[in-house]
Amino acid sequence: MSATSELSIRNDGHLIDIAPSPTTGINQSGRGGEIHTEWLRELTSASRSAAVLNDLVGRTPMLWYLGERAATILRPRSRRADLKALHAVRAVAIGPYHRGDRGLAFDDEAKLPFLRYLQDQCGLDVEQYVAALGAARGCFRDEFADDADAVAADWLRDEEKFVKMLLLDSSFLLVFSLMFGKAGGWGERAAALVVTRERFVLYTAVAQYADEIKLDLLVLENQIPFAVVKLLAASCRGLKLRSVEELMLGCFDCICPTRARGKVDLLLRETTDAKFYHILHLFHWSRVPENKYGVLSVPLKLLEAKEESDQSGWIMPCARELHRAAVWFRKPSLDGAERHGGDLNMEFRSAAASPMAVMTIPSFHILAYTAALLHSMLAFEKHFHWAHGACVTVHVKRMEGLIRCPQDAALLRRRWILGSVKCTDEEVVDFFRDMVLEAAGVPMPEEYGEMIRAVARHRRRRARRWCGDLILHFLPSPWVSVSLAAVVALIIVPAMLQTIYTILGYQK
Repeated sequence: MSATSELSIRNDGHLIDIAPSPTTGINQSGRGGEIHTEWLRELTSASRSAAVLNDLVGRTPMLWYLGERAATILRPRSRRADLKALHAVRAVAIGPYHRGDRGLAFDDEAKLPFLRYLQDQCGLDVEQYVAALGAARGCFRDEFADDADAVAADWLRDEEKFVKMLLLDSSFLLVFSLMFGKAGGWGERAAALVVTRERFVLYTAVAQYADEIKLDLLVLENQIPFAVVKLLAASCRGLKLRSVEELMLGCFDCICPTRARGKVDLLLRETTDAKFYHILHLFHWSRVPENKYGVLSVPLKLLEAKEESDQSGWIMPCARELHRAAVWFRKPSLDGAERHGGDLNMEFRSAAASPMAVMTIPSFHILAYTAALLHSMLAFEKHFHWAHGACVTVHVKRMEGLIRCPQDAALLRRRWILGSVKCTDEEVVDFFRDMVLEAAGVPMPEEYGEMIRAVARHRRRRARRWCGDLILHFLPSPWVSVSLAAVVALIIVPAMLQTIYTILGYQK
């Protein structure tokens, strides 16, 4: 039996001879010749299969622990549409995507004094730092997504331009953080407090654009890898930084939402395993509660069945509907455990023995920069929710459900949930509607469904609806309750005193 024409397979002690047909690989219709199978080698190539698998890992954040991941600095497509003004860079371009913007206060030429400042005041060895950048430029280049913009593509493709961009941008970021961040150790304070003419000029020039620069540093596409900044800090012999992350976060302490209470000075007190892609990732991590709002992997069929069976349960009732169901809105106490989650953590508590329920909502401040900041955080979660959760998305969707009309906004304003007084109630409604459009397409974590199901269970109880109607009609405000309690006290207390004196008189 020929080895080329027959196959021998031993199975349970039997020899089975399989002879292929003489016409195998030949077109049987007679209209063509032999079928060539060279393409089959390409399809079954191990190298091609490995490349495809690596690409799938890169596009699937849940598999990033395998070592491959997608770019972390990108320009979302929505930025080029109607929302472009919310993502515009105002003062400084960091990274390649805004390099061609005009009218910026700090271009590449204006960043040169920041590099010189690190050389003179912080002992930066520029040649050593550039050599380290060149050695790791491949890893840093992978952090940037390819873009259709010709200017950005040129900066990413040209190795010399790419290293120059990282050098100037990281120098600007480190000096800015030394001037406006939180100095933790003696070396940080020494570098930040040494007054020279050069430092005075740089500080004065940056201070007039400080607010705009802080917002620019939180735009998703206006970033460089955070590892570049840490490498620069390590190359400055005169700097003794306890935590580059904490130094950078100190620049944003005055920006709402504020830091989650559990993460205040966490990077100074203990070492964490968190590795941050860029400044926006660091800022997002500091504002969301730990180990909450993670998006779990749910099979599509189970998810569809769950949505069909409980579709109405995923609708957040508005504030007035909850008020009618005896739900009391309040802010978290400053020293309570509920404040631990920060400004983006909402809680709902309903005891079986009580007809009342409590929804704890941190004060939400709508300031001039809030829309742009939330859009950047929502864009980050839209691309990296599998790895870093969807806390901001959940909070925005909850607030949009609570505030569906101006009357809902007025109710929450009276409860001090809305801290802004510059926006009208109609503008607040429009604000959250626009935010939800940016958050479309992000899967909701389990905490979102748990709260809505708890609210639905509370509203189904008849006694709580009666209690809510009683409060709504007869006790519409806390002052009415206080007045009623005062009237009851004025009636009952004198009657009790008169009864006591009468009893004492009989005893005498």
